[in-house]
Amino acid sequence: MPELGTIHGIAVLLVLFFHGFGFRYGHEGLSGLPKLFFAATVPGWVGVNLFFVLSGFLITGILLDAKPKANYYRSFYIRRALRILPLYYASCRCITQSSFFSRS
Repeated sequence: MPELGTIHGIAVLLVLFFHGFGFRYGHEGLSGLPKLFFAATVPGWVGVNLFFVLSGFLITGILLDAKPKANYYRSFYIRRALRILPLYYASCRCITQSSFFSRS
């Protein structure tokens, strides 16, 4: 469902803008276009809820589509692990290396 992927992306952007601009700058002393942009980022917290609801919906759809196949839970979790774990381990490695080099 590509249209839900678009909404998923918008939810991520809402959260990024909310955290990137809302907490850092606040609305004090803003006027004109910056104030309008800040006002547009305020409902960014909705993006988190939207992201998780859509993720659950999409994952449930994948599981229901694969249910008639044999070993559908096993193949689902293997695919999820192959998608998530490499990035997780790469992130852990980068964080470990950056903390090691920052001590020097």
